Amino acid sequence: MQGRMNLVFLCRLVMGRGRAALVSFGWLLLATAIWGEAASQLYGRPVVEIRIKGARFTQPEVIHRELVSQVGAPYTQEAAQQDPARLDRLDIFTHIAVRAMPQGEGVAVEVEVEEILPYLPFFSYQITDENGFAGGPGFQSVNFRGRDVQVYSSARFGGATNINLAYADPWLAGNHLSLAIEGYQRDRFNKLDDFAETASEIDVELGSYIGANGRVGGRLSFISLGSDTPGKTLDGDDRDNFLTLALSAGYDSRDWWSDPHTGWWNGLEVAHSGGPLGGDADFTTLTVDLRRYIPVFPRHTLALFALTGLRRGQMGRDIPRHQDYHLGGTNSVRGWELDSRRGKNQFIQTTEYRYTLIEPKVLRLFGQSADLGLQLAAFGDVGVAWDEDGPELDDFIGGYGVGLRLLMPFVHMFRFDVAWGQKRAGMQFNIGAYEKPVAQRFRVR
Repeated sequence: MQGRMNLVFLCRLVMGRGRAALVSFGWLLLATAIWGEAASQLYGRPVVEIRIKGARFTQPEVIHRELVSQVGAPYTQEAAQQDPARLDRLDIFTHIAVRAMPQGEGVAVEVEVEEILPYLPFFSYQITDENGFAGGPGFQSVNFRGRDVQVYSSARFGGATNINLAYADPWLAGNHLSLAIEGYQRDRFNKLDDFAETASEIDVELGSYIGANGRVGGRLSFISLGSDTPGKTLDGDDRDNFLTLALSAGYDSRDWWSDPHTGWWNGLEVAHSGGPLGGDADFTTLTVDLRRYIPVFPRHTLALFALTGLRRGQMGRDIPRHQDYHLGGTNSVRGWELDSRRGKNQFIQTTEYRYTLIEPKVLRLFGQSADLGLQLAAFGDVGVAWDEDGPELDDFIGGYGVGLRLLMPFVHMFRFDVAWGQKRAGMQFNIGAYEKPVAQRFRVR
């Protein structure tokens, strides 16, 4: 609101009504000062009550455990700033408002929310640069039994057959001790490596917070991938089986998970596949993922992303060919065709300038609600993939373009981009789900 009123003030100055603008701006400063003084007077007082309004499905303790504000503890400026953001991380609300008000000698904190429909059958679809469109039935619960537990299943058919089952509990115990289990069954033609692929995967991941912003975790994965063409797998029976054990650490200071405007998201993961764990492969992967959100003006955000994947092992002997990286297309370097670069290592850097054209608003239909918003974006991507020797300058590719970002529940962001970069390729149109730094971790196989 203050940003919009300042804009009105500047417009009035330009139009020659400086005196009226000065009066308006003076009232704005006075109102802001009075509000700030009133809010600051609540800091230090004990929280005597926390009221929850609008939660029809969510268990009250799920909301209480996320709040910095706690009954009996002093109300602080940190709590006022972090309570809404921490509730947003639950990813089950379309609207969040947290208000503090005096109550006797203490403070009452009122939390008002509107919930996403907790159980939702839907049409699941996927569009990839390699296999095109696949779609089919899906079911998702983002708030199973009101506990913020996610249960997901889908079956997609078309350019590829994908069956997916997933379960995620973000807080089993302790400081956000979490458990996620996900299984996949894929049948598709691997156009990049030229064989018909049948793959089964299962991932089990444990994680925990360290303080407010630190993250640690561990992951155990199993993959079994078969080929109809000899020579595509490490094992002579045309099927590779191996386990992967990974350890990770991270730092997350984003102000808002669903639409960040400021803060960091940084991740470091070291994983070993096969070898002493058993199986046909034997290689180590280091992944460094850096994301920075910089506020420029209200509604304007500069986003910087850098993803590096480095592997130790020989391609084709320790590392299966079907596990290499392929750059180009929607989720890596836009403006270039998929598989413009490939290798066991990769580096991708993205710069994106976003303007929120329509801030997320709650839409209600048949008693249910969803928050939708719209952004404009201008972006540039640079990337390279390589094998044994380090990349040469000529190996890098780059693209640029503009796009729309539909802000929505479940995937947070749906992207429509037009991009240029590859010579004689002209304009390329890309459609993708999830924010790009999230989607580019879904490596093409």
